[in-house]
Amino acid sequence: MEKGCYTVNKNEEIPFDIIFAVKPNISQVTENQQKLHLEIEKTLVVVRKLFENSTIELHHYFSQLLSLAQAGLTPEDNAQPIISFNALQQLKAEIIDKKSGEIKNTYFKTLGVKASYLGSPILLFCFIIKILYYFTQSDVINNLSTFSNFLFIWCASLLGVWLSFGARKTTLTFEELTTIEEDRLEPTIRLIFVGIISMIFALLFYKEAVVLEIGKISTKAVTTDSFTAIIFGIFLGLSEKFIGQKLTKKATSLFESI
Repeated sequence: MEKGCYTVNKNEEIPFDIIFAVKPNISQVTENQQKLHLEIEKTLVVVRKLFENSTIELHHYFSQLLSLAQAGLTPEDNAQPIISFNALQQLKAEIIDKKSGEIKNTYFKTLGVKASYLGSPILLFCFIIKILYYFTQSDVINNLSTFSNFLFIWCASLLGVWLSFGARKTTLTFEELTTIEEDRLEPTIRLIFVGIISMIFALLFYKEAVVLEIGKISTKAVTTDSFTAIIFGIFLGLSEKFIGQKLTKKATSLFESI
């Protein structure tokens, strides 16, 4: 048992807020109570954002957090921060179980829809060019056919980003319920960013500044073989977390020698 180091009260001025104050006669707050205090503060931030459109659920979880804080931090002689902390973890697990599937599926659908919007018109254009290429021989069509392979990389990288999210985010942590990606990029911005990086890599592949091989396929063929372009585009999208860093390192190593 510990001596409670805090006073904990509901904030009457700000809805769903808790006021923590160290008692005047306390010179040193125990480590367990500091940990519990900080964890409840962080949990409250997530809960308020997660249930901002559901007052009933917000009130339910806020009341539980307030009770846990008071039980673990305020009693004069029998504060129980460890028990409250363990109960807090159970509460977070309950919220994860309740909301993670809904949040992940919603984001997954949104990412897929945005990828379709950004990729479908370009993909249609590529197919038209390829049809013309097979039935019409001219320098203009030949050049457009080469260019369409770059666009295939763009479209395939968007598909790769969508697949990457599904592969990476098998489960969500409590904090990810409100901030599903660490970099906080919106789906459209993420897709455009990865698409542009992929196009830069496509140029590097085209000029053979970067050469990659998987089995019998090579990046040397991205401008002549649509299937190769699509395969490497998907891989670039799947590697969304790393390709930006790789490109930066490549540029840095290039100019370090100057």
